[in-house]
Amino acid sequence: MKADNIDVKKLIKFAQMDYDTALNMVQLHRPIPIEYVCYHCQQSAEKILKAYAMAKKGTLIKTHDLMVLLNQCSEYHREFELYARSCVALTTYASISRYPCNIELTELQMQKALHDAYDVLHYAKQRLSEMGY
Repeated sequence: MKADNIDVKKLIKFAQMDYDTALNMVQLHRPIPIEYVCYHCQQSAEKILKAYAMAKKGTLIKTHDLMVLLNQCSEYHREFELYARSCVALTTYASISRYPCNIELTELQMQKALHDAYDVLHYAKQRLSEMGY
């Protein structure tokens, strides 16, 4: 399925690449670029939720707000609601990680972002796999 020249399989691939990039930054960079790790975690969740919503609805939802995307996904599979706290936390990294600001992220926040992103990615990929993706 395609929307705006983006297909579900590409979104899944890019979601995984964002998560893998976050992990690689933690393993390979010193000091760890915490802001960028958190940003890629948010991007991973955003892209996988968009992939699921697009697979179900056929259109790409253009937003960075993970709760909007999660609510869309929950219309088709209620258990997505279990990831609401993760999505609320990850959504904050869509903007504060991309631009210089006075908010300093901690390593604990980064570890939580990695965990949250993994949970959302893993769950959505399972649902997409059941659909043949």
